[in-house]
Amino acid sequence: MKIWISENLKKKNHYAARVLLPVLGSLLLVICLITGGIFLGAYLDLPMEILSFAVCIAATALLIWAAAGTGRRSLRDALVFCQDRNGDIYVSDVRKYSAFRRGILGFVSMAFKTQKVLDNMLSPGGVLEKYLSQERSLQGLEPRILSVEKIKENRKTYSMICHVELPGNRLNRQTYVFSKGYDNEKELLHELELLTASSVHAEVHENRNPAYLILSTVVLILFVILCACSHPAIALLPAGIYFPCLGAAFLTVFFLVWFAVRQHRGE
Repeated sequence: MKIWISENLKKKNHYAARVLLPVLGSLLLVICLITGGIFLGAYLDLPMEILSFAVCIAATALLIWAAAGTGRRSLRDALVFCQDRNGDIYVSDVRKYSAFRRGILGFVSMAFKTQKVLDNMLSPGGVLEKYLSQERSLQGLEPRILSVEKIKENRKTYSMICHVELPGNRLNRQTYVFSKGYDNEKELLHELELLTASSVHAEVHENRNPAYLILSTVVLILFVILCACSHPAIALLPAGIYFPCLGAAFLTVFFLVWFAVRQHRGE
């Protein structure tokens, strides 16, 4: 019987603080950035239109970076791998046991609820150990990893494509992205690689993401050129196609990001 958890939880369970403090810090930085931009623009008599645009871009980039980091830390602490006496490996995202709530106060409530659930599950002699010591352990309660197609190592994360048995005896092909920094991480990867070597469910899937990425990039460049040529300032093409091409370029960006994410996850 083995349980693999984040090294952070091994030391002390401060899940709520690790999730909430970076979010609070990033919001304060954004407020300071906006306030400082306004005073700087007024003091130096800068063009407020250009300055506002630059501040908006910087604030958006900062929030996206902070949200990605917070999500990665949250997932690493909340995603628990465990193995029962029969050698079956289960994976549990503890956050699902926290009822969803809207708004900032709801987010704070969910973080503290998840921390409490982690304490109940992972404490010595806690809920998880009790279930794993039973004959059927977590079967029918948590996803059971049947086989692993592949594990891709990224700079800060691992991406694992596997076949799982979900509660209700439903079979599914699942992708799990979990951050580096697990306690006994090498042992966990070794156990998962054993499922790769003995996989009977694995299928060979052709990786078409690079081709789709190239195609999306070419289409995006084409629509950007059409937008530029149809803009009233240039007027090489009819102005009526400007907004349709702009909308098509915006839509193409979503496809480009989608295929880039799939390539990063190894799907």
